[in-house]
Amino acid sequence: MTHSTKQNRHLPAFLLLFLLEKPMHGGMLFTKIQESLHHVDQLDSGAIYRVLRDLESKNLVHSSWNTKDIGPAKRIYTITETGKIEVKRWYDDIALRKKNLDFFLLHYNFLVDQARSTTDESDEKG
Repeated sequence: MTHSTKQNRHLPAFLLLFLLEKPMHGGMLFTKIQESLHHVDQLDSGAIYRVLRDLESKNLVHSSWNTKDIGPAKRIYTITETGKIEVKRWYDDIALRKKNLDFFLLHYNFLVDQARSTTDESDEKG
């Protein structure tokens, strides 16, 4: 199982979340992803820009060129009202998945502990 495929599934959610904080250019978003998330070493900046273009085509973000700062012009992305609704949908979906994943982790630990105690009891009898 590769982490990058599953990780990219939620990339739109994280980009919208960070844009909810403040408008940013793609490089800033890439840095923020790298600093904030685990196991993103296989994520390339191209993936960020592909997702941003897709988000813009769905009217979830809007971009404009910043030519005021020194250096090359940068495309600044801003979340739209529709994007704010979408990030809330992501929140609801992730919260539900987290509940289910927490159940999985707890139940797995219970079963491992149960198997360990059963093994320990049979070792004591044997």
